Amino acid sequence: MTDPRKNRTSGQTDPREPASPTRAPARTAQPWQRPVPSIQSPDGSVSSPGLPQPSPPQRGAKVQIPRLRRETDGPSANTSSTGSDPKNRVSHACEPCRHRKTKCSGERPICKHCQDFKIQCNYADGKRDRTKKEYNIMAARVSECEDLLRDISARLGEADQQLIRGMLEKDLPYGQEDYSTPGSFRRRRTSDEGDAQSFRTEHQATGRAGSTDSLDCINEDFNRSDASRTTGFMGKNSEVAWMEKLRRETDGGADEDDEDDRNMGFGSGLDESHEDPTKTVGKPLNESSYHCDDIPLSADEDVQPYQVPPRANADLLLTCYLEAVHPNFPILGKTTFVKQYRAFYDNPNLKTGPRWLAVLNLIFAIGARYSHLVRAEWSHNTDDHETFFARARLLSLDSSTILTPPELQRIQIYGLASFYLMATHQINRSYAMSGIAIRQALTLGLNLLNSDKKLMDSSKEIRYRLWWAIASTERALSVMTGRPTCFVGTDCSAPLPLPLEEESFMSTNESYETPAVRSLRRFSTEESNLADGAVSTPASISSKGAPMSPRESLHSRRSQMESESEGVNPSNGLFFLYITKLSCLNDNIMRQLYRPPVMEQSWATVQSLITGAQKKLMRWHATLPGVFDFTKSQRDQSFLRQRMCLGFSYYSTMILINRPSLCKIDERIPNETKRAKDTDRASAVSCVLAAKSLVDLLPDEPNPVGTYQVSLWWNIVHHLMQAATVLMLEMSLRATHCPDMPDDLMNAAQKAVAWLQSMSADDLAAARAWRMSSDVLRKVAPKIGRKMDDRLTRPVQSGGEMSMQDLLMPDGDYPMPGPSDYGPTSGDLFAGYPPITSWEPLMFTSYDNYLSGGDPSGHQQGPSHNQWG
Repeated sequence: MTDPRKNRTSGQTDPREPASPTRAPARTAQPWQRPVPSIQSPDGSVSSPGLPQPSPPQRGAKVQIPRLRRETDGPSANTSSTGSDPKNRVSHACEPCRHRKTKCSGERPICKHCQDFKIQCNYADGKRDRTKKEYNIMAARVSECEDLLRDISARLGEADQQLIRGMLEKDLPYGQEDYSTPGSFRRRRTSDEGDAQSFRTEHQATGRAGSTDSLDCINEDFNRSDASRTTGFMGKNSEVAWMEKLRRETDGGADEDDEDDRNMGFGSGLDESHEDPTKTVGKPLNESSYHCDDIPLSADEDVQPYQVPPRANADLLLTCYLEAVHPNFPILGKTTFVKQYRAFYDNPNLKTGPRWLAVLNLIFAIGARYSHLVRAEWSHNTDDHETFFARARLLSLDSSTILTPPELQRIQIYGLASFYLMATHQINRSYAMSGIAIRQALTLGLNLLNSDKKLMDSSKEIRYRLWWAIASTERALSVMTGRPTCFVGTDCSAPLPLPLEEESFMSTNESYETPAVRSLRRFSTEESNLADGAVSTPASISSKGAPMSPRESLHSRRSQMESESEGVNPSNGLFFLYITKLSCLNDNIMRQLYRPPVMEQSWATVQSLITGAQKKLMRWHATLPGVFDFTKSQRDQSFLRQRMCLGFSYYSTMILINRPSLCKIDERIPNETKRAKDTDRASAVSCVLAAKSLVDLLPDEPNPVGTYQVSLWWNIVHHLMQAATVLMLEMSLRATHCPDMPDDLMNAAQKAVAWLQSMSADDLAAARAWRMSSDVLRKVAPKIGRKMDDRLTRPVQSGGEMSMQDLLMPDGDYPMPGPSDYGPTSGDLFAGYPPITSWEPLMFTSYDNYLSGGDPSGHQQGPSHNQWG
């Protein structure tokens, strides 16, 4: 009988198969078509003994694929009855077999082929594992690049920062899958029904999640009344705004702890809209202000503008100014002005112009204010500083002089007037005067580098110091009020002041740009760049000629700076340099964290800005000379005043940097990552610790007179209110960020209030601040299980108790203390200053318009020397 399979192979048609018009192409035999042993039956049919007859699969039916045989499998079920084994396959070959393209047996740890040929056998990751590992590596690299971009963006300009933020915060295209890679930004997913589900991570939340809340709107009409106009707008970085929020919450009468805690920190929910600017919530802002702008200026009817104090009193007032103010505020050329002063008193019949007399009276006003605070024995009249200021107003601060063309001496007058008003806590008036001084200085180009070869180098340096003095005052007022400055730091190209005493470069008329001075100029510039976190330029080349990395270049510049600083001796000039750089850092912080554009940034970007500002402040502190280091206890008391000033300014800056994190951010960003939560908590703790450290700079026993002599006496109330408000804010949050230090918080807050209480006898602003802070502390202390000492509510006994009406009303009968047992005398307070008895020829008269030879207004009237103020 003919085998039908032979007919198929030979191309003949089986008569049992139906004819097909078109023959299908040959296909690979399927498992059910493989040859098996067969027996032919008598009727001619073929059968396979012991095996079921497979039927061909129907169309669309599933086909069973035999499982691959593994090493662990037993004898194959597919083994034929003849004992022949099918070919075995392995899922993953070793690398040597893969490269040699040989069959691998798949044994581990070494296959038979590698064992026979004594080859090192190894199995690489599979394709799926390799893809997963490469993905994780790339995700980590992207996260590092994002962190680096955020760190770098804090050092760039606004345009570059906007580009980087736009790239980092770019959402994934709609419909694209979110892999949630480390450091990547999640987009908001949308459900199939179209309901938006907010994940509220730190990358989705805006700057409103922090304590700064809404920086781009106001919720009070500041033109509503005289009181509101007197105080005006106070920004979110002002301690007045912090106190207003704190008083509003504590006086609201909310007994529900949860609701109180939710609203205690500044800020609203993530997606909440702006508050209605026309709706005033709670008490007006002016009721939380301790400033004294509501006090009217003294009348000018009985003031004689050309009267001057006797020589002995004038010497004491000038010494007060030069010792207690000039190192921080070198708006005058001290050497030149002292010579002019000597000539003025040595020649009673010498005629002088009103502008120089205005400068002299402003110096006397500032000195008289200081002498009153330190309770000098020779300071008898407590309001003599108001008389001196009234004379200066009549001489050169009237309405007609404001519209005159700017000149250096007028800039000095406006700058000194602004400083005096700040020292008397008339902050709004000081802010207005400072703006006039800055704009007139900008008109004369004092903010730019002067390359005029006809102008002496020493005169250029004096003008640079004049600019940085008024710029520092403007920035200090911006911190106190929360308002913007009238200039931007990028508009300034004037070099930072040299770290030298003025006498060292004013002793000759020749150029002082010697190699040593040029080295000091590089020291000031390089040290400033390091403090600002600047990176090296592409031009940085190593000694071997190869380009240096940013880290190597930074280390090289730091080493060069240290070698150049060996010849820099500690001085008031070096102190003013560090104060100026800290002022520049404050300005950057204000622009980055407390201006309306921050509302459009993500909270992750705000976190990176806070971290970058912290690093810059740490670099500034790391470059301080040892004699200026306020964190160490030192026996050398020669620079005690400088250390105290730097310490107050440093901790105040640290508070400003970390203040946005001092609230319950986790309630506003529910799905914040653990890393971001840790960053927020560390920042809030830094803010609280900075406030505590600021208070720790003061002795435990209040001694205002001693502190005024060795600190920033003109705004120490501002610093104490900053620290006290931050401490009470943390207490109102039930010590959420510092749960293990309630006693430290309470002790530091009570210490700050005690100091304000002790200063209230001599300072109206301190008295107002003490009343407000003691009242708030009494209400928030129970939130951490503590109680305020009742002695902090008692007025200072100094010739009678002060009532609340006396403290808050401008025309109240303000009590004055008698001579203090620990107050300094004229002999020890002014010892060491050289007597002013001789007169030397002036070096250049073009700077101060010295002794103009008469009153430009036509009043040929000289000053009278026979009357005291």
